[in-house]
Amino acid sequence: MARGLLYLLLRLHRTQREKFTVRLIKSIDLPLIEPTTSQPGLVAGIVALTDCLDGTASPETYGLAARNALAAAHAAERLIAEQKRRLLHFEQLAVTDELTGLLNRRGFEAEITRTMAGARRYQEKGVLLYIDLDGFKPVNDTHGHAAGDAVLRHVAKLLKDNVRETDFVGRLGGDEFAVLLTRTTWEAGLDRAEAFDRLVNAAGLDWQGYWIDIRASFGFQTYGPEDDLAEILNSADSAMYVTKRARAMHPHRDQRTAIA
Repeated sequence: MARGLLYLLLRLHRTQREKFTVRLIKSIDLPLIEPTTSQPGLVAGIVALTDCLDGTASPETYGLAARNALAAAHAAERLIAEQKRRLLHFEQLAVTDELTGLLNRRGFEAEITRTMAGARRYQEKGVLLYIDLDGFKPVNDTHGHAAGDAVLRHVAKLLKDNVRETDFVGRLGGDEFAVLLTRTTWEAGLDRAEAFDRLVNAAGLDWQGYWIDIRASFGFQTYGPEDDLAEILNSADSAMYVTKRARAMHPHRDQRTAIA
């Protein structure tokens, strides 16, 4: 990039070079970065080299100008790379749930939107799971919000540790989670949903000497290339509440994951 930048600038008229270089440096000198080289230094280094093109500069002067300009261009390249890295970091923070490290609602919905676009293009199918913890409020009321946070992190780890790299797990808010199982058949998706159900509902957490049982209701919804995203989300949510109501009415009966 640095050498290409120099080549471009060498082809411009001096006035154009100065204006272009100033615009370039301003574009990368953003508040997120602590510049190691000032704007005037970057401009001066590049313009000094192009001034040697009139043929009057000595080889020593030209060589020094070339080294300074290349160093300035490399500095600009490093600033741009650092800026991209930091912007990527902040973009990831914007779609990540701070407590659990999972995707937040915004991040999960962005992934499912991309997945649905791919499903339409490649005729793929998959499964969406909605998960809502049962009896979570009493955990906060009895043991405090720190205990509730520990439960949420534990559930997040259980889900994250049991999906493929092509799947997505998100915390949609509060005690609600979702899992997107991509490129999965109805039968395989149901098997995995029931495995998640057994895994989470058999889990618990030792909190300061008190054992906290973890219980959750699951909703299951398949998707295909012709399905509407909003309808899939609503169906999975509705299926989850069917399970939750059934468990509330018959707490001692084994309730399977509801299928929309």
